[in-house]
Amino acid sequence: MIEEGKARIVVKEGVFYNAKAKLSRDIGVAFVYAIAKKMGRKLRICEPLAATGIRGIRYMLETDSVEHLTLNDKLKQAYINIIENVEINSIKPYSDVYNEDANLILEKHAQKNRRFDFVDIDPFGSPISFVQSGLRSLAHKGYLAIASTDTAAIYGVAKRACLRRYSSVSLKNEFMKEIGLRILTAACIRIASMNELALKPVFAHATMHYVRVYFTMQVSISKIDPILDQIGYAEYCERCLWRTTFKRIEEFSKSCKICGNKTFYAGPLWLGALYEKDIINAMLDFKNSIEASKLLETINQEAEMPAFFYTLDSLASKIGVVEPKLVEMIQKLRDNGFLASRTHLHPKGIKTNADYHEVINILKEIRKT
Repeated sequence: MIEEGKARIVVKEGVFYNAKAKLSRDIGVAFVYAIAKKMGRKLRICEPLAATGIRGIRYMLETDSVEHLTLNDKLKQAYINIIENVEINSIKPYSDVYNEDANLILEKHAQKNRRFDFVDIDPFGSPISFVQSGLRSLAHKGYLAIASTDTAAIYGVAKRACLRRYSSVSLKNEFMKEIGLRILTAACIRIASMNELALKPVFAHATMHYVRVYFTMQVSISKIDPILDQIGYAEYCERCLWRTTFKRIEEFSKSCKICGNKTFYAGPLWLGALYEKDIINAMLDFKNSIEASKLLETINQEAEMPAFFYTLDSLASKIGVVEPKLVEMIQKLRDNGFLASRTHLHPKGIKTNADYHEVINILKEIRKT
């Protein structure tokens, strides 16, 4: 018997359970608590790729925010395992368990009055093939969680795979986790817009081996274009680490404004905000694990920062100075009137609204003192 949060489960042979993903589930529980608080009612939730059912069961047991839970897995052994775990945790009256293809179970709930308030899609690999059916099963102003373990593609290791699956170019560099997170976000938004749905990110994190983005969805054509306008590209110089963003591919300069070296681009990707502060604040109010609370506190600091971050070790190495302490650099940026914070995406990462020249000048200034 495995105990996680308030849930107790058994894991049958051949059924996937990843103990290391507990942090992801901790964050998910806090998110469900936050959106139920925001909506002012209990939620209808679906987990179409449930495996043991642990995630959905924890949503039910720990938030007091779930009206009804739908769990599904097409693997017969997983389906049997979920039924047992539902009974162990005494939630059978409030849940349905299915043994269907994930897209099929979502499509079966695409009719009015059958749609869900929250759909959590957490597959092995890329989630792209599940996004459209997930959106169709979602009620107006509902929430969608999309997870990806397809990090080789979105982090710039398997670039052809990224182009095939996400219609985007990825880059492997010091801020590749954020590039990957924003590629996934943009891909989901574009799929929604093709279906005349407005999808907007409200929370995201990239930890360990996965990326997760939480969205809110509205059936509103007028809201689609302002969201699409926040999709663009990142331009990057490998020699001096300069970077910038642009909206249209014809704006790609191909050469660095600092050193003249050839540059590379990533995108299309999301350039807008990834977070809604009221959701983060509600998540912070939820009594959670120490690890989850620390992650949320860091995300709360970076939530209003612009896209992409610098890493102190790589910058210091490029300009030939000794790397300063992270807190020292953050404070110096703030003393000079800039916003600055840590980022959960890299232990030596700094988010700031200071431009490249200003960051380099302050880094050099610290080393002189």
